[in-house]
Amino acid sequence: MGKKAFLNASVYMSGGEVIEKGFVIWDGPRIEQVGAMSAFAGGPDIEAEDLEGKLVLPGLVDCHIHLVGYALALRRVDVAATQSVDEALAMIGDYVGGLRKGEWLRGRGWDKQHWGLDRFPDRALLDRVTPDNPAALSSRDGHLVWVNSAALAKLGLDRTGIEVEGGEVETDAAGRPTGIFKEKAADLILSRLDRPDPEGAGPAISDACRNLLSLGITGVHTSENAESSETLDHAIEQGMVSLHTVRMLEVGEPLDIEKASDLPGVTHIKILIDGALGSQTASMVEPYCGQPENFGIVAVPKPKLRELVTRSVEAGFSVAVHAIGDRANMEVLDVFEEVRGTDPGRLAVLRVEHAQVLRPEDIARFGALGVVASVQPIHLVGDTKVAYKYWGPRSRYAYALRSISDTGGTLAFGSDAPIEDPDPLKGIHAAVTRRNPLVPGAAPWNPAECITVAEAIDAYSVGAALAAGTQGETGRIRPGVRADLTVLDRDIMSGDPDVLLDAKVISTVVNGRVYSP
Repeated sequence: MGKKAFLNASVYMSGGEVIEKGFVIWDGPRIEQVGAMSAFAGGPDIEAEDLEGKLVLPGLVDCHIHLVGYALALRRVDVAATQSVDEALAMIGDYVGGLRKGEWLRGRGWDKQHWGLDRFPDRALLDRVTPDNPAALSSRDGHLVWVNSAALAKLGLDRTGIEVEGGEVETDAAGRPTGIFKEKAADLILSRLDRPDPEGAGPAISDACRNLLSLGITGVHTSENAESSETLDHAIEQGMVSLHTVRMLEVGEPLDIEKASDLPGVTHIKILIDGALGSQTASMVEPYCGQPENFGIVAVPKPKLRELVTRSVEAGFSVAVHAIGDRANMEVLDVFEEVRGTDPGRLAVLRVEHAQVLRPEDIARFGALGVVASVQPIHLVGDTKVAYKYWGPRSRYAYALRSISDTGGTLAFGSDAPIEDPDPLKGIHAAVTRRNPLVPGAAPWNPAECITVAEAIDAYSVGAALAAGTQGETGRIRPGVRADLTVLDRDIMSGDPDVLLDAKVISTVVNGRVYSP
């Protein structure tokens, strides 16, 4: 590959340190030298590019994504951008027109809050535009599935008395499913749909990786179930994955952990213990505002969580636990505290995925226990009104980025794509401004929790390395570190943070290989 260099660049070293006029040299997959241009000695064997002051960052990593789901979503109907249920139905009707009669329609992205609905949509709405095709659409947050009558009939679920531990089937006055399946009940639908051909999904995953590279992303921490993990295996074997991957396997039972030991590349066990805000299924200490009997859904009770975490650590895995509600976060931190007592060397990486709303007394526990807060700041852009509506004053400690950081906690940022846009610059903007860029003059949501641009970049790089357990190997621009770099066309470190929304990625370097959008 030979030596390559970026010259006359603003080089962000991490921790707020910038070399204003610097260079970076790498030889193959490793950085060889970094410093001020005054120290650059040159050499005939170096292929150099003059960046003329452009900004070089450590490679940005999406610490929470569903890579296979993101790839497939790019090829399915996505109603996330629709402004009303009628607009979504029109899009679905257009899409189903391209399907054969009886063929499944798959899609995602609906959100009753975004559509201004007080209740979830039902099967009758979908039936209007999908009379001849079974249809299943996951909600925007991925915790609900909306199906039509044809889907219920095809799967034998158009009946009364369906109960699922850790989930809920919404029913009408007659006790029949309305078409909304929540949390683990959604598996009654999703587990029985046609699975993607592992070999055939490779091109879709390759396209998804190219999209992510164009956004300056050099690596992903991807959460997959057993089936999608197999699909990802095939894509890697086919050479379709051009990003670094940290692989998290979603498990629900102790036996799944034993099976994970035989899967290549899996380093983290992922456990989902509650739902989500938009679905009002996140597990809360107190009930949702206006819903006095709704405390959310406990997908994994605390004793079972303790067993799953303990067995995972004993098997040599790091552990990532999905926790959104304040009760869910409290319980996972309780379990992590017990596990830390048996792991004094902190050999296992313990991380909370989302950490979306916290009790004030739990915030400092992240730093004290060495637990990574793996947060997706892009979510907060659309969560403001919903959080106030359902969590009320508790939303003061939603996305408590500044509080976690100031009490010694490590932040690692991602997007949760395909649920949200994976563009890290939009994620940084959300963390720094805490406001919706599409609403002119919008006030920041809980501005005391804003962080700086440098801190947000570190969460996508240094924090990502800590969350992966690869600190020292990745996350910084230093000699000997992996040559993963993100190059932007302008300074985003100072001045108006809205410049983040106009910045463009010039190059993305992965393992020393340069990709251009």
